Amino acid sequence: MTIQKLQCYALVACIILSTAFEAVAQKKKSKQQAGENLVLNGDFEQGGTTKQPKHWAKLDGLTGKLEQNAGNPGACLTLDTSVLQSDKKLNKQDEEAFKKKGRSQGHQYATVGAHEGAWAYATPIDLKPDDQWFILSADVQAPLQSAPMVFIRGFVKITGDQVGKDSSWFHDYYGDGIGYSEMFGPKELYRPSKEGDYLMVYRHTLTCRVGNVKEFRRFQLGFKLPTIKKFRPERILVKPYAYWPNGVYRFDNISLRRATKEEADEVNRNRPSIKETE
Repeated sequence: MTIQKLQCYALVACIILSTAFEAVAQKKKSKQQAGENLVLNGDFEQGGTTKQPKHWAKLDGLTGKLEQNAGNPGACLTLDTSVLQSDKKLNKQDEEAFKKKGRSQGHQYATVGAHEGAWAYATPIDLKPDDQWFILSADVQAPLQSAPMVFIRGFVKITGDQVGKDSSWFHDYYGDGIGYSEMFGPKELYRPSKEGDYLMVYRHTLTCRVGNVKEFRRFQLGFKLPTIKKFRPERILVKPYAYWPNGVYRFDNISLRRATKEEADEVNRNRPSIKETE
């Protein structure tokens, strides 16, 4: 065998090994990305204030707050649906006046739990063009048998000739001037869309049917994004939500992870039935 042939074989071997190592590295990187929690500070351990957990929209400190040493474990998000609507309104308009007055006593149907409920918003999650399957998870604690939820809300950005074509209640959850459309809201938020707003095109829900237990329970949902363009979101908001019966609801370890179809199917097969949660 000539030296020239040996050099040729050595070069081919190097190329094969290099390709193999690159494939392994890519696979490892892909696996790491798949396991990444897209909900920033989903375990509420990154600090912040009672009203402002890091990487979450600002809370009012009354219907929603960051609570230390009440989670699973550590800190958690607490939603209180027993707050009267009148107290929520006063707290928003004049926090000092509300502090002096304190919480009122009133009818159970005058609460936020009997009407709009209580919620929080995680930092927006921008999707990739090839995203398909996800697993949404949360640890939830409730005072009574109930069904708090974690909503997935999907949006597309409004630009160009789409501006002004849709009217909705546009909420600025993060104080950055960007409006997100919603199915309800105060009349002053109802308007035509503006450049840079986000229009809701997709909705999904993880329903957390809590039985007569006061411990945290883990809930999961596997789902696939739509492939039809007009329903395909570019950005997702994760929204823990509680309403009725009135009481204190806690959410912890909220995660949204990229997954395979097989992983999502496995999660959905293992979800508890309604009977199991009674």
